[in-house]
Amino acid sequence: MKQVLTLIVLFFSLQAFAQDDEDISFKPVNVVKYDVSVLSDNGVAKKITSQWELQAEALSEGTRGGFFDGLFAATKTAAMATGGQGASALASVTFTTIVNAIKGRKEEWKKAVDKENTYEKKIVMLENIDDFYSTVSDAGALDPSGMSFNGFACFQQRGGDTVFYIACHLDTSDYAIGRILKHSKFQLQLDTLVFNPLLCNLPNDNTRAFSERNKFSFKERGTLFFTIDMDITSSWINQAVQVHNDVKLGSFAIRVPITENSLDADGIFRYALGREDNKVDCSVIGDCFIVPRSYIGVRDENGNYHDAWGTGQYKVTMVIKETCGISDDFQKHWKADWKKRPKPSTLTHSIATGIKETLTKNSSTWVCSITEAPVAYTKQQITQALGGTQTTLKSTPKTPNK
Repeated sequence: MKQVLTLIVLFFSLQAFAQDDEDISFKPVNVVKYDVSVLSDNGVAKKITSQWELQAEALSEGTRGGFFDGLFAATKTAAMATGGQGASALASVTFTTIVNAIKGRKEEWKKAVDKENTYEKKIVMLENIDDFYSTVSDAGALDPSGMSFNGFACFQQRGGDTVFYIACHLDTSDYAIGRILKHSKFQLQLDTLVFNPLLCNLPNDNTRAFSERNKFSFKERGTLFFTIDMDITSSWINQAVQVHNDVKLGSFAIRVPITENSLDADGIFRYALGREDNKVDCSVIGDCFIVPRSYIGVRDENGNYHDAWGTGQYKVTMVIKETCGISDDFQKHWKADWKKRPKPSTLTHSIATGIKETLTKNSSTWVCSITEAPVAYTKQQITQALGGTQTTLKSTPKTPNK
């Protein structure tokens, strides 16, 4: 029977808002939910295990040189083929902004708009995931056989509608498997990305609830850049009883420029691996060492002690970013936008945030859910906004800005 471990942490953040909480009418679009999943699949391990066994067999037969020469030859072409894509993906994400001297109210307007051009959300795991591998090993701390980690997925909803969905899986190409065997490093590949610009977090105007903000406009803001950065850390103990806590093993980055021309007919950006009409070349940058197994050691039924290594603990930290710029046309007509802006508030608007981290033993998924909503909303309203999703939030009083 499956055992389920659930960790719930409640806290709040305060964001500037021009109205009192009591004046906020319920609108589902003001309720936001993130679901981050770390995936595993024992089927992925079969290909790795098969190659690992071939390697071990070759070494035992004294054909080490021939085996590794053949492996290198098989992956060299693949490595060269992917080099161009990697180089282009590494190009820094930039956008054009106007730097002419601006005085008076226009300068104030530009400062306000610049602040709205960036949104960032950091999601941190509270506990380790226990099983990077599906089985213990007697071969060593970096034995890749049984590797079951298979990437991650992230899903953001706003009032029950999809803002974005992204899924990355373990790269199991011959080249990528070769990197696991030769360098103890794995790679990820982007399988799916769906993004709705009209529901995104830009402009990031925290003086107003989302329902009161202007929707994102390519005409005003130009290209929208969607970015996800992910770090993987691990904790383990080695055979010398040396403990290593939260050591960074590697990182991954996804940089996607979204323009009006890259949207489908319904105004949604879509990327799917292998789709012939993808309008943007998307990829995952970076790599990561496979998770070290902790030394455990076991005794058999006869009392004899044998070396053994565990299934590998790790954590994932994810930072989601949305950025944009200011178009020439928007800056030219800045006065119209300035007149529509609310005056800066001296009060704050309390946003309740609930975090629920669920780790299901003997299953294939770890999930972290983050829900944010105005504290004036009831639990029933929040559940209704997310289509029946259960969540727990803690309300907090208003406090003045310092």
